[in-house]
Amino acid sequence: MKKYEQYVSKEDVLKIHAYSVRILEEVGVRFEHEKALEVFKKHGARVEGETVFIPEKMIDEVLKYAKKEFTIRSCKGDITIGAGEQHSIGIYGNIYRHHHNGRIEKMTNQDVLDQFKLADTSKIVTAASMNFFLNYDNSFTEDQKIFGNIAMILKYGHKPMIMASPNTFGMDDEKVSVAFRRNIELINQFEGNDDVHNAYVVNTLSPLTLDHDPIERTFILAETKQAIIVTPCAMPLMTAPPSMASMLAMTNAEVLAGYTLAKLLNPEVPVVYGNTSAATDMRTVQLSIGSPESVLVSYATAGLADYYGLPYRTGGGLSDAKQPDIQAGVETMMNIEATRNCEADIVLHTCGCMGSFNVTDFGKFLIDEEMHNMALHINRGINCEDDRFCFDTLKKVGPRGVFLKGRTPKMYREEVYLPKYFNKDDPNQWQNKGSVTVMDVAEEDVRKRLDSFIPSEITKEQNELLLPYIHENYRESI
Repeated sequence: MKKYEQYVSKEDVLKIHAYSVRILEEVGVRFEHEKALEVFKKHGARVEGETVFIPEKMIDEVLKYAKKEFTIRSCKGDITIGAGEQHSIGIYGNIYRHHHNGRIEKMTNQDVLDQFKLADTSKIVTAASMNFFLNYDNSFTEDQKIFGNIAMILKYGHKPMIMASPNTFGMDDEKVSVAFRRNIELINQFEGNDDVHNAYVVNTLSPLTLDHDPIERTFILAETKQAIIVTPCAMPLMTAPPSMASMLAMTNAEVLAGYTLAKLLNPEVPVVYGNTSAATDMRTVQLSIGSPESVLVSYATAGLADYYGLPYRTGGGLSDAKQPDIQAGVETMMNIEATRNCEADIVLHTCGCMGSFNVTDFGKFLIDEEMHNMALHINRGINCEDDRFCFDTLKKVGPRGVFLKGRTPKMYREEVYLPKYFNKDDPNQWQNKGSVTVMDVAEEDVRKRLDSFIPSEITKEQNELLLPYIHENYRESI
């Protein structure tokens, strides 16, 4: 029995798939892109206006090209997606930072760089990405605005890329296409070949739509064989029907539609099954990612991806809290445990996520790492090898004996998780030491982590390639 089956059975998965097929055949998916419509017409799908009706036969045909594994190759180290190891980036796309003084403020350029440093020095985060700056003045060239984050990841980071994209906000359709293609060319030049170097998210637009820019990216990614993560983020009763089953069937149809287009364009392009749909809080009409429904979506994603033979992206250290309080802890641990337990292959927003993707807190970033380590420890289970029963030791010590003798044995250190930030003192000890909070300790470690950052080493030729895309303030260090 697979872990997801406790929450969604294989029979449930088959039923969700069957309803998704009905949606694709009878309701259709809107593709707001003329070339995409032509591709579907060419392969025999019925097209009415911008709505494509995808037959089950076509879905079955393209699923023959599903790849369970692929490798992102980089001079910073290769990572294989779908081989059982979880690969992740920190929080991505947030525009606010919660500070230790309790204020939430817009991210500064230095905050963006510091967030990158925390992820780069993290043992939990395995892949690189960087938010766009929120403050560009006239001293930035156009190329520096568009490609600066990519160039700095390549210059300073130690990890291969996931979800590292050019800044195309506000561009018209043609410029978006040019920028995205140049981005891939820049990375290929840096790496010295045209292997798979990145995995890009292509978001659907619920309900049942793929708009122009994600489709344009799909064309370019399929042509260049860069990995595509097709990901909806639907809200029940807003952009999806009110039930979990219906939302899952609808979003599954969206993923299959995006997957089908990618595979019609290039059967060899790697595609990842994604879903980050969650709940809607109708009291505030807000997306609620710190919810039990997010957990259920993670398990359903695991089940559907397993059925299709695809790697999958879901979950994260998700919370709607606005500060690192008890709400943040409860919601984040709930989602992290599910993310680890369902064995997601790719995870975005792994650490430091609050405010429904919009807010980070650097201290929470470190606390989230702690929670990931605890979840990993839990999911390893209990080791019942014969030596772990310590029978000879137990026989020697006997009743009323004492096991604490000499140095702490290696077996204890392997068996018992010792947290770095969570306080285990006696209450009086804790008060006598100044009643230091968990967040006080984490915030102190944030500065140590940032100070420990050392840029990666790249060649002279690689450095010269990147410098024109990096603002002069950041060409020597960040």
